[in-house]
Amino acid sequence: MKKRLLAAALLSASTYASAQSSVTLYGTVDAGITYTSSQQFTRPDGSIGAGHGWQMTGGNLVPSRYGLQGVEDLGDGLKATFMLENSFYMGSGNFVQSGSLFNRQAWVGLAKDGYGTLSFGRQYDSYSDFLGPYVSSNNWATLYGSHIGDVDNLNEAFNFNNAIKYVSPDWHGFTLGGTFSLGGVAGDFAQNRGYSFAATYAMGPVSVSAGYLNLQNPLDAALGGSAGYIGDFACSNASALYCQLQNADALKAWGAAASYAIGPATIALAYTHSLLDHSRYFASAAEPIGRNIAFDIGEINLTYALSPFLQLGAAYIYNVAKPDGGLSTRFHQVNLGANYALSKRTALYGIAIMQKATGAGIGVDPATGAAANYAQIPNLPNSNNDRQLSVTLGIRHNF
Repeated sequence: MKKRLLAAALLSASTYASAQSSVTLYGTVDAGITYTSSQQFTRPDGSIGAGHGWQMTGGNLVPSRYGLQGVEDLGDGLKATFMLENSFYMGSGNFVQSGSLFNRQAWVGLAKDGYGTLSFGRQYDSYSDFLGPYVSSNNWATLYGSHIGDVDNLNEAFNFNNAIKYVSPDWHGFTLGGTFSLGGVAGDFAQNRGYSFAATYAMGPVSVSAGYLNLQNPLDAALGGSAGYIGDFACSNASALYCQLQNADALKAWGAAASYAIGPATIALAYTHSLLDHSRYFASAAEPIGRNIAFDIGEINLTYALSPFLQLGAAYIYNVAKPDGGLSTRFHQVNLGANYALSKRTALYGIAIMQKATGAGIGVDPATGAAANYAQIPNLPNSNNDRQLSVTLGIRHNF
């Protein structure tokens, strides 16, 4: 009798624990084929050439990833929660960031009904979280449809290490958030430090957001350093330009965005201003610490649900880059896409990205060292001229 009572008690306790806490394994596998009209490359003899590019790509529509998310009910509306998430390359199976098991997110925190969530660890910043949903690259245009180099981080090219983050509850449509990243350098509190804050108001078909981001030493603090650079300026591609732009003393960005839904259509606008202090991309004997460069970026996009299964999208992005004491360079970009849902978890997609560079040019001709106007669609090697086209066809499955 005692054994039966003990077994019943243990079963009851196990059932109660299971009901009060849960851990979910989730993820996305995304793969496609990408064609690029022009990619610059270096021949074995050192001369520069260009040609069409065909490559298998992954994590296009949504980053290929797997993760664990858990929650435990502590009673009285208080919950413990955590998230561990990694991204990987579909073609090789390698981690996106070498040596990092959970490169996307690794945090633990507490959530309280009516008070919000406070979390600690490696996280995406509040500025990117609140403004990112308005841009086409996070909805249907793939990572190649982001803003030039994702310099404003709306496509979340990087996240904050050692971060403390707060997200408020929804107060009658108003939500705010803030993130503070500790640099962890003794004697220099500001080195590698980052912080951001943002707010959103959403009511009915209208949504409006604004935010600010400040990150010291972005290359080392968030992008993996010189040896493990993971930013969208693509230093890993030997023939790609612009990768040293984020090797700077600081990144300071602010932006605002809004959207309006009309039946099956949603129109969105976004504007960001990003400043890189003393970018080493412009370093020279005369200016060893480099120069400041500012980016002003505007996007307008339209998403239309032609049916419950077929979604169409179009976007125009205007990128302006202007270094101190120099002339501006402009990148015009058009994103066009279609997404067809085979089921709730599986979709086929097709995306075309077109970019045209005009103005003074911030590229460098590898043969002459002169300024050049090279187009570079984000996450791809640069073109050998001022135009570039990419087309991606792929499949995405969530689990």
